[in-house]
Amino acid sequence: MNDPVKILIVEDEVLIADYIREILEEHGYKNVYTAHRVKDAKEKMRDIAPEIILMDINLEGNFEGIELSRDKNVGTSIIFITGQGDARIIEEALKVFPESYLTKPIRELELLTAVKITASKKQKKYIFVKAGYGDEKLMLNDIIYIKSDKNYLDIFTESRKITVRNTLLEFCKELPSTFVQVHRSIVVNTRWVEHLSSYEITVKSIRLPVSRNFTKNLTKK
Repeated sequence: MNDPVKILIVEDEVLIADYIREILEEHGYKNVYTAHRVKDAKEKMRDIAPEIILMDINLEGNFEGIELSRDKNVGTSIIFITGQGDARIIEEALKVFPESYLTKPIRELELLTAVKITASKKQKKYIFVKAGYGDEKLMLNDIIYIKSDKNYLDIFTESRKITVRNTLLEFCKELPSTFVQVHRSIVVNTRWVEHLSSYEITVKSIRLPVSRNFTKNLTKK
């Protein structure tokens, strides 16, 4: 039996939403909810506080799914559902750091794999980063924030700074959704957030800029 993770399916095609829900329930997921409209989705995101959202990008004939994902609770993971092949739309969707993508028609194995991997990442305690000629184990709770500089990242912990060669987008694929982007070059661990304003965030007494484009990533907890 799977853990009682709360899953919200946001899909305006009722048959597809029901199909996804039935597959998940058949495989032991008990807390599965659906929303077919943006308004309903916002209400359920607020009232249920789902841990995983399966979000249709092309919602109600527009790309409302991307904007709606910016309103998710901190700690909620997004799996996008898309039938779109538009590179520009995919690029925009990547800005909210989805955990995965599912393309229509939905395939059962891909759906279950994406949900299982996303759920397991929420239990993740550490990652490995390159250090010299080997890998170093780094506890996620020790990371305060991450700052990118082109193809390099500075990972800041309480005691030190670790520099690795990677992009912010690729590195964040390994992180749970408690890590939130607040600026095009900065991701913070919400565990350390002390203060937030429309232009600045304080984590562990460190003041960092907040970009208007990413403010919504932190408006809900």
